[in-house]
Amino acid sequence: MTIITASSTCQFRKSLVMEGKLTKKSHRKQKRAHHRLLRDMNIKCCDNPTQYIMICNAGLVTGLQRQTLKDVIEPLVTDYHLIMPPNKSYCFIKFNSIDDATCIYNKIHGNVKINEQTRLYATFTESVPESNESLFSDLPPGLKLIENCITEEQERILLDTINWSNEESSDLKHRKVKHFGYEFQYSSNNVDADKPIAPIPDDYQFLKDVLKTHHEVPYDYDQLTINHYLPGQGIPPHIDTHSAFEDSILSLSLGSACIMDFKRENEKTSVLLPPRSLLIMSGEARYAWTHGICPRHNDVVKTKNGITTQSRATRVSFTFRKIHRGNCRCSFPNHCDTKRTTTLIDNKIAPVIENSYVHDVYDKISNHFDETRHKRWPNVSKFLLGLKIGDILLDVGCGNGKYLYEEEHIFKIGCDRSCNLMKICRSKNFEVLLSDCLCLPYKDNSLDAVICIAVIHHLSTYERRRQAIFELARVLRPGGRCLIYVWAREQEKDSIQTAYLRYNSGKREEAVCIQKLTEFGVTLPVHENRTNFTSNDMLVPWKRKGGGNFLRFYHVFQENELSQLCSEVPQFAIEEVYYDQGNWCVVLEKKQNG
Repeated sequence: MTIITASSTCQFRKSLVMEGKLTKKSHRKQKRAHHRLLRDMNIKCCDNPTQYIMICNAGLVTGLQRQTLKDVIEPLVTDYHLIMPPNKSYCFIKFNSIDDATCIYNKIHGNVKINEQTRLYATFTESVPESNESLFSDLPPGLKLIENCITEEQERILLDTINWSNEESSDLKHRKVKHFGYEFQYSSNNVDADKPIAPIPDDYQFLKDVLKTHHEVPYDYDQLTINHYLPGQGIPPHIDTHSAFEDSILSLSLGSACIMDFKRENEKTSVLLPPRSLLIMSGEARYAWTHGICPRHNDVVKTKNGITTQSRATRVSFTFRKIHRGNCRCSFPNHCDTKRTTTLIDNKIAPVIENSYVHDVYDKISNHFDETRHKRWPNVSKFLLGLKIGDILLDVGCGNGKYLYEEEHIFKIGCDRSCNLMKICRSKNFEVLLSDCLCLPYKDNSLDAVICIAVIHHLSTYERRRQAIFELARVLRPGGRCLIYVWAREQEKDSIQTAYLRYNSGKREEAVCIQKLTEFGVTLPVHENRTNFTSNDMLVPWKRKGGGNFLRFYHVFQENELSQLCSEVPQFAIEEVYYDQGNWCVVLEKKQNG
């Protein structure tokens, strides 16, 4: 006779509740997977069993290793194909029969845990994607990888020579570093050849013969940088300054393997650097491809069985360079500091550049711009609140009209050069019209206040920027006030980074400029988003939601440049100049006799 106690009844109820929670959670996981898979790969999930299974919540992005799934599957089914798409948090298993797939589905779904905490969830699919191993394409021209370049004993000796606790090492945001011969300057990927430091130590002299064995050059390397990477640390993509160093740059990996990414325009490849391997960069790979290490704890690697993940451990790299004096003699002018002499933009070509890289772009990105540009600058709102009741405000370059609502004590009108942004403003019932900031369609002395936020930095010549400020002064009444914001070249002030850099989440700490564009006879650098600016005149990328990449022209202002420009407009008196989260700002008042 079975005796049912209150305790056993309570335990039974708890188990039912837990089972119900797990069932609900599994349904949520499957539902999310259905939407994600249809969006990403146009593959549908199925309620009925098929020979294809999707693991909904584990893949290369989550650090799932191929062997982990093999240990679960192979005790039951030995003939199957595992597909792990790069950059995805899910994966697929293809079986020869529906029975095999059903068997593994019942085994895995909601029942198997990995890492002692992540419960796996699965669903059936109509199909699976093709295996994609394009990340591991051929090495770029000029790149050579020598495995087992030194012995394990030599590796141990090199690692034992480094004391990372002494004062000679320096801490970057994402790693520790030592320099010998000359200090490598990460802000410019350069050195000061006139300021030598302690030479390469005698402990490393035996490496000279090792390096020459694998790459014969007519010189000895005189600059060494030693980087110490913990798991999760990396280095931003960059090209070492052409004119600073000779053709060949060599990097010896110690301790742990990691993936180094190489990129040239639309081409990209990932190279696994095993411990004790020597990477040789020369020619095109040295001068035209960026190289960098993504900060993460696991790498996606290719094995004989397919793509999987591999955990990183502590890695130390020895990078050898030879200082070069004089101009660069390479054949890659688009990436060369010697050959990229800045082309001055004249007033004849300026309208063409602005039309292509400002006006046309904002028309194409107007909807995405409206979705992402709704937060007001507090100091702009403060300026508006300080206006008198009944004042008439003009917002020049009003964009999506984010400064044309609220402040009901004043009358607000706006204008912008973008036709599509003006359509968006009209849909919000704002009083706006289409116009150019260089020729405003308003009467002289007719407005009480003007704001011009993030507009003048889109003008490509000094004369046009000055003309825009003259126009602001013309339409203001005497005693009227004007507020101007422009993007600052200085994105770090008083040792505090702006939100623009902080949003980068620590992925880059150096100034980066890896591309240039030559059009209309003008060569302009292409800025790498969320990094410090390397030039005043740049093309800044915009990635549109739903697809499409665009470049916008910017002239970023240096300290005092905006105030100096305004001082050349005699009708204006400068009331205040300030720095606001990566922008230079000026408050102006039109003189009574202006």
